[in-house]
Parts: sequence; structure tokens; C-alpha cells
Amino acid sequence: MILPTDVAVPQGDADQAAVVDSKSLKARLRGAERAERFKAMLLVFPLFAFLLVVFLVPIGSLLMKSFRDPTLSERVPHAAALLREWNPAAGKVPGDQVYEALGRDLLAIKGTNGISEVASRLNYDDVGMRSLLMKTARRLGEGGDGTWHQRFSAVDPRWDELQPWSTLKYASSPWTLGYYLKAFDFARNDHGQIVRQPEDQRLYVGVFLRTAWVSIAVSALCLLFGYPVAYFLANIPARYSNLFMILVLLPFWTSILVRTTAWVVVLQTHGVLNDMLIRLGLTNHALSLIYNRFGVLVAMTHILLPYAILSLYSVMKGVPNLYVKAARSLGAGPVRSFFEAYFPQTLPGVGAAGMLTFILAVGYYITPAIVGGPDDQLASYYIAYHVNTTLNWGLASALASILLAGVLIVYGLFVKLTGGAGVKLG
Repeated sequence: MILPTDVAVPQGDADQAAVVDSKSLKARLRGAERAERFKAMLLVFPLFAFLLVVFLVPIGSLLMKSFRDPTLSERVPHAAALLREWNPAAGKVPGDQVYEALGRDLLAIKGTNGISEVASRLNYDDVGMRSLLMKTARRLGEGGDGTWHQRFSAVDPRWDELQPWSTLKYASSPWTLGYYLKAFDFARNDHGQIVRQPEDQRLYVGVFLRTAWVSIAVSALCLLFGYPVAYFLANIPARYSNLFMILVLLPFWTSILVRTTAWVVVLQTHGVLNDMLIRLGLTNHALSLIYNRFGVLVAMTHILLPYAILSLYSVMKGVPNLYVKAARSLGAGPVRSFFEAYFPQTLPGVGAAGMLTFILAVGYYITPAIVGGPDDQLASYYIAYHVNTTLNWGLASALASILLAGVLIVYGLFVKLTGGAGVKLG
């Protein structure tokens, strides 16, 4: 009698069963991995939703406002549609059909906020368009003799010129690059050509260069003063370093506005520093220490210095002194052993501190506004000015977008040059 266990299984069937079991095992493994990834995504989803709501959506809205403005296409749709087909390069004003479309559109929104919105939008591109359009809408009635062209000319002879119609044309499209042109100190002439603005009207390129210069200078000063302080804190006994660390963290307990105002007291003409210099006989008259670039650099360096110290300290604390001692034992002097054995190991902290202070300095607004002069305001000042005063959200968004792009480019170059070392800020 042959038992079932003694039945010989063909080799081919055994191999096939092994393959089936292997495929089944791989399928179960992939299923388990998908389930784990799904659970991980569920855990990360609240954080992603938070970032989406408070970070990505506002930035996306900001970028959208910088090149989309549907004011004219919504408020004066018929005139906007005809103006998009008109070519100002011919040097002639549009035909009476465009005059009629604009006139009827203005009459349709007369007495509403639409007139004010259209006038304000045109005034962003050409100062004086608001008064022209408001006067035209007020005096243009249903009646009147002659063609619509003649009726517009009777209200104001500027309607016979190319300039107001060119302004209307390039504001008629819901998509525009006009804000970016202005942010780079360019403009369109009456014939639609992109030209550089006159020298006395150029502003924003100089502002961006000034912002970059001040930010780099402040970062360099923070590294210059923060490195020895961080080195001192990292190499003294813990019972003393904790006490000095409190002094480093103390400024965080005071608002930036209070610290900036304190520098006004110290640096003003009859302030503490000038009085001290005069009493010591170092100068015979008060020095100009505030409302200039010097005051901006001093105040911003003081405010950002703790960030640089903490970033450097976090790296220096993990650097062992063994290498310096080994270099000294091999005959290297204190300076050479420091720069060849210790300093290279702190470069990630130097890069992180420099990058952190630079990014923070680029967006500073309050400090330069208080201690700086008219020629010391940074890009954030003009962004706030257009948001709060002129209400030109399009130009403010374009300026902010350029500032954001500049920071991302600098950060990308930093990562590429350092190979990722020091990317972790702090």
C-alpha cells in the first residue's frame, strides 16, 4: 500500500507552485506597503492641508494678481473686446465704433463703483487717467449731437490723442505683464512698444539692488560678530554657557519695534552715543548716525544677530576639539590649527547662519522705515505702500513675486554650491 505522502510530485508542478507562492507573497507585500503608505498619508494630510491653506493658496493668489486683472474686461466688456483688436502701432486713434462701445459701457456702469474701479485701474498705468475717465463718465450723457468721437472730444480733447487709448488697450485684457514691466522700470509708449522708463522715473530696479546689498551686508556683519560669540559659548563650561545663552535669547523677549525705537534713542543727534563721543573728545559735533544707511545696518544687525549665533552654536557644539589638539601636537600654531582643523567643520553652520539672516533681512520693513532715510527703504516698504496706500495690488504682487523668485534663486545657488551642506537652518 502506497501512502499519499509517498506520492511523488512532478518537478514541473513543484516549480510552478513555488512561482505561484512567490507571486502571491509579492502581491501581499505590495498590498501591505500600499496600506502603510496610505496610513502615512493620512497622518501627513492635516499638515499638508494646513500648509495648503495658510501658505500655498495665499502665494498662488499673490502670483495670480501679479499678471491677472480682469477689471476692464468685466466692467467695460464691449469696449475691451474691440480694443484688444485695435493696433496702436498704426498711429491712429480707434474708429467711432470703439468710441461708441466705450461710451455705452461707461453709461451702463455710471453711478456704480464700476466707474471708480476702472478709473483707478487705468491710473495705475498712466497718472491722470482717473480724472479723465471720471470727468468723461460724469459729462457724457445719453443725448448729444454728432458722433461718439465728437462727443468724447467735446468732453476732453485728450480723447483725440493716442495715449489714453493705448492705456485702455493694454489694460483691456484680463492677462497682463504690465505690472512686471513697471517693476523692472519698463513701460509701453503710445504705439505699444516696450521702452525703458526715463531715468528720473526709474525706481524699482534700484530698490531691488539696494535690498540685496543691505541684506548681504547685514548677513556678513552677523557672521563677523556672531562667529566669535558662538565659538565662545560652545567652548566654555555648560554652567557658564547657559547663563550667557540667556543673554543671547533675551532680545527675543522684546518686540522688534521696541528694539528699533531704542536705536533711535541711542543714535539720534543728541542721543546717548553722540553725547558720549563729544564728552570723550572724539568729535566736536554730533555725527549723523541715524536716518541713513549706517543706522539701518546697525539696527538690522542687532536684531538678526541672535539668529546667526544660534545657528553657529548648534553646529559648533557638535565639533570635537580633538582635531585642534592633534594639529597643535603636530606643531601647528593656534591660528593655523583653528583655520585648518576647526573652521572647516563649522562651515555648515556658517552657511546656514548666512542664509537665514539673508532671507530674514530681505523681507525687513519696520526697521528700515524707522531708522533709515528715503533712500534706505527696502523692497518690502514699497510692497506695503502699494497695498495700504495706492491699493495697487497688482504691482505689489509683482514686486513680492520678484522678491520671492530672487530669494529662491539665491537659495538654490547656495544649495548647489554647498552640495546640500548647511541647508538645514539652525
